[in-house]
Amino acid sequence: MINKGILEPNSSLRITLIIISVIFLGIVFLGQRFNYSSFFGFSLSHQNEFIFNRSLRFLINDNLVLLIIYALFYERKYVKFGLLVEGFGFFFLLIPYFLLRFYTDLDHMIISFLHRLIINPTLMLLIIPAIYLKKNKY
Repeated sequence: MINKGILEPNSSLRITLIIISVIFLGIVFLGQRFNYSSFFGFSLSHQNEFIFNRSLRFLINDNLVLLIIYALFYERKYVKFGLLVEGFGFFFLLIPYFLLRFYTDLDHMIISFLHRLIINPTLMLLIIPAIYLKKNKY
């Protein structure tokens, strides 16, 4: 991990990391219809292509927010907590979402709220005010 001295408060490196992360989050959002599987040269069925693309976008978004969390609070314990939240989101939200979408007769509009919650880094962004409040409470 980076030496704590490099990421001191008000450091230009921290601000740069935040700006880069936000720019890339915007790029990922604007390219949300981009087919990552074809970029990697995979020839997948429509269903597998959807799963691959959404999973990769989930991981990219969440890891960019982890970079923001690290730049804001510069403590490993918050990044570790973020990784736990990312794992929870992947195994307990993303995978069940795919199961609901492809293996049930539910209308896609019924589970669209779940899609927005999972694919956009909502859970990870909610960590930022929680950490801030926790830090200022003590």
